[in-house]
Amino acid sequence: MAKEKIKIVIPTEWKDITIGKYQEYLRVLKSKKKDKQKEEEIIALFCGLSKEIVNKIKLKDKKELVNKINLFVNNERNTELEKRIKFNGKKYGFIPNLSKITTGEFVDIEEYGKDINKNLHKIMSVLYREVERESKNFYKIKPYDPSEVDIEEFKDFPMSTAISSIDFFFRLGTTLLRDLNNSLTENQRKQVREACQVNGAGTT
Repeated sequence: MAKEKIKIVIPTEWKDITIGKYQEYLRVLKSKKKDKQKEEEIIALFCGLSKEIVNKIKLKDKKELVNKINLFVNNERNTELEKRIKFNGKKYGFIPNLSKITTGEFVDIEEYGKDINKNLHKIMSVLYREVERESKNFYKIKPYDPSEVDIEEFKDFPMSTAISSIDFFFRLGTTLLRDLNNSLTENQRKQVREACQVNGAGTT
């Protein structure tokens, strides 16, 4: 009887990887599991294979697959900002004007930025919001209200968009954030954070 052929597809574009999948990949890499188990979990994760199928792959082929996946992950990435994107049947837009970022947006991004990889989906829920209206190159997004956002939903956000926006934001937005941070007294920042904790929101 001929052996069953296994078709394995390795992702080649970041748009095919979700934030949640990337976060899981990092979690596996940082875990204390044995290398063999890590390799099998990474293959299953990126190639969409069951544990049973992965177990049927030859050891040398597993290592080759993991090497290709690692090469893909560490390869040069597209950093052109995706200002608007269709996500879960809706259109989302990047904050149109970072110079007008609100204190609530700033406070939450600052907090989430303490661990970017872990909080990447949360950062995206601040930077990208549903588009209310648009006209050619112009668009308006909904006001920032964390209580109305399903943050966990952003784990399905494409990594291609996340990568481009993070690069853009921290390259061009850091100065704006620093200026906003400097304009707030420590007492004001404390009041904002306390208000956020009480209300479960990040807006002012």
